[in-house]
Amino acid sequence: GAGVDLLSHQSGQVGSEDEINVMFVGSYRDNEVDSDHPVARVLRKLALDKTVNVTNISLSRFTLDILDEMLSDSLCMPIRRVRSLSHLVMQKTDGQPLHVIEFVQALTMDNLLTHSFARGWEWDADSIDICPMTDSVAELFSYKLQRLPKGVLLGLQILSCFGSQIDKHVIRFVANYDGENSVDITAAIDVALGKGLVEQAAQLVSFSHDMIQKAAIDSIPSHDIIPLLHKLAASLIKNASAVGESDSVLFVVVDLINRIGSDATSCPKQRMQYADLNLRAGTKSINVPDFVAAATYAECGITFLGADSWEIHYDVNLQLHEVAVLSHSVLSHFSSQHGNRDQLKKRIDAVFEHAKDFSDKFKTHCVWIKLLSITDLSRAIEESLKALEILGEPLDTADIDYNVVSDELSKLKEQFSGKRDKKFLSTNRLTECNKARAMKVMSSLTFYYHQRRSCLAAYVACQMMRITMTYGHCEYSAFGAAAFAGALVNTLDDIDEGSAWGQSTLSLMNLYDKEALMSSIYGLLYGVVFIWKEPFQLQLEPLAQSIRSSFAKGEIEFAVINTITYVGRSFFSGKNIRVLIGEVEALARQHGNLFCNISSSDSSDKPVCNPLIQLHLTMAYNTLHDLQGATDTPEEEVSSPLEKVIFSNNDDIIKDTIETERYGVLQAVLSYQAIKLFMLRDMDSALQYTNMYIEHFATKDHHVKYSSIWNTFFEALITFHFMRQTGEEHYQVRGESALLKMREWSRHSDWNFKNKLLLIEAEYYYTRKEFDKAAVCYEASIKSAQEHKFKPDEAIANELAGIFFFQRENYLTSCMFFLQSIQCYKTWGANAAARRVEDSMGDKFDSDLIQACQTEIASKLFADVSIETSSKKHHLDDQGVVTTTTT
Repeated sequence: GAGVDLLSHQSGQVGSEDEINVMFVGSYRDNEVDSDHPVARVLRKLALDKTVNVTNISLSRFTLDILDEMLSDSLCMPIRRVRSLSHLVMQKTDGQPLHVIEFVQALTMDNLLTHSFARGWEWDADSIDICPMTDSVAELFSYKLQRLPKGVLLGLQILSCFGSQIDKHVIRFVANYDGENSVDITAAIDVALGKGLVEQAAQLVSFSHDMIQKAAIDSIPSHDIIPLLHKLAASLIKNASAVGESDSVLFVVVDLINRIGSDATSCPKQRMQYADLNLRAGTKSINVPDFVAAATYAECGITFLGADSWEIHYDVNLQLHEVAVLSHSVLSHFSSQHGNRDQLKKRIDAVFEHAKDFSDKFKTHCVWIKLLSITDLSRAIEESLKALEILGEPLDTADIDYNVVSDELSKLKEQFSGKRDKKFLSTNRLTECNKARAMKVMSSLTFYYHQRRSCLAAYVACQMMRITMTYGHCEYSAFGAAAFAGALVNTLDDIDEGSAWGQSTLSLMNLYDKEALMSSIYGLLYGVVFIWKEPFQLQLEPLAQSIRSSFAKGEIEFAVINTITYVGRSFFSGKNIRVLIGEVEALARQHGNLFCNISSSDSSDKPVCNPLIQLHLTMAYNTLHDLQGATDTPEEEVSSPLEKVIFSNNDDIIKDTIETERYGVLQAVLSYQAIKLFMLRDMDSALQYTNMYIEHFATKDHHVKYSSIWNTFFEALITFHFMRQTGEEHYQVRGESALLKMREWSRHSDWNFKNKLLLIEAEYYYTRKEFDKAAVCYEASIKSAQEHKFKPDEAIANELAGIFFFQRENYLTSCMFFLQSIQCYKTWGANAAARRVEDSMGDKFDSDLIQACQTEIASKLFADVSIETSSKKHHLDDQGVVTTTTT
């Protein structure tokens, strides 16, 4: 290099008239400089020149004794006490001085070599023994490979074929990989252990560094690697099968043969064997599940069979394609993995072309319909109905309306009256394959109709119940029972019977794999049925379980609906907004949504954008951010997955859902908008969205009962407000209608509905100018919201109470309620709502009054304030009715 050239030039100037005093200091590795190297030639020339003083300092590696002395001096400890540490350092560094220093420094930084004043220097020998090397040290050990005996090097080369670590029982299976020509792998390991090239922990033998493993496998001549892999694979298959342990080494074998590849495997019998092994590995990977690995194994297996092998190896080819289709479909949706949509389409087309009959293409057909439902829901429904016709269970939906569905539900309800468990659970197992397939199609079809908010979802559930009673039960019968329970609640308004059927469904799940059914059933039960009986907050964990199960099993449809239900339920249950925003972002990433318009990109390696999950998460995200308002926390550099969306605001979503008839999305977004605007006290806009809800859902069969809880609650609060403002009677009628609904629902669950009912009653009495009763109900609603952990409801109740008492000119009490409302909004995370209330208080009260109220609240004197507005005292009796006594 340049340094050698300069040194060579200066050596030629020695002996000139002008005295030159120059000192050169240089270093080189003697194992890299032979006698013909430029450095060696320059050094010989300088050594022959008598005017130049050359000093050679050889930095040889430390011996163990020198290392003992160095560590003893550095740590101020006797040699006998540092000897165990010296052995470890020598093993890891080969005694090279710079590497010793680097390694010891690394030990102190990793707290493997520590000091305390009480005990002095200490180290963890076991942890140091398995401590990884740095790259520079590993590079040195790679050079040591070149100096190993041939047999030892070959043994390490064999180990390197299995990766950075290998189980000892695998080593035993390949010990005789080449017959009499086999090298002694165990002996090679012993030598390598002594030289620090490999490490051993229990049954695992590992290379000390990835660089050593790479150097070992790179040292195998290119023409020898494929024959060696063939021999190792054959030995592993033969010997593991002989002792019945083929499953334990399956993935090791498959990784070997896939590195060999189909191009290097010419024997037809061997290609078939390798394809079958990949099928087994792919199937096991799906069961884990590991869809990335499953897709890889399936694709490799298909290449071993070849493109023209369908007639010869039909069964294996079909099964490999089914594994590939399922894996690619899952990977195309979820974010942490990426599927290839072009490859997915290719595999689906191959099955449809070569499958002998519909039963053989059924699994692929189901995946295809699910993919259709993402972009063309009408087509997915159409194809599902065609499949049912082929399977012998045609559904004629032409004349099915709300009345027909109600009659069907009533008949089935009567049929099972009082004996649902005995009649339903005592049926035999379903044995007819086509009936079981029809049940599977119907379970998806129910979901598609549910998206449309169509009563046909309930009709399909009835057909699933009839098939079960006629032909026997299967795993999809549990879903049918859950859907039937939901239909009883949503369509017949029979909450008690629906809840009872929900419990029966849980019993039926126990007859099958409960974990496998969780993703499809928990969303229905805890999202639709149990909401009327069980506390909202207790339903969040089962819903979260259903999401995790959906992701794990690749159930895209149910992952979508479970996520939507969980986010909505979390919002209405009062989960902290900041926490929920984080969950929404995390779920968006898990679902793989890029939240951009996929029509603008034809890239086939991007996740499929599901409009349903995108719309729901976007509307929730927009609402949460609007309620949270601007934050003082600086924005993180990592962008949110919902930052770039098709729909920048919820009004865009409303417009799109009306045009595309996505009534489920429309119902949700109208609810979010009305609630958000009510909390921000934009009452005219809140009324506008409430009116839109009435327009689209009050007189149509798209209505789903569980979604109406919050619409009914805020419908009452909004319409009573406008009744007081305008005096128009139709607002009173709407408010009273909502009040009657809430009273009925409260009969099923005090926890969920009592505080809401009390607040509606407070607004009702306020509108009717029954101020004393209103005051009692406001206070009781706040107390109930506190007890039942509904922080948003508590905030709203406090604010409405503040408005009420301000109008009654009770400014002290009003100010206290407003302050408590601010605190509740802040605790929930709705800072925009809290700031709005704070701003309004500045216009209503002077600073001294606000300060006095803050002091009183801080001292908790307000907790037991009794509200009295006249000589009459009002309270709630045990039934929640306002009664009056004279004091």
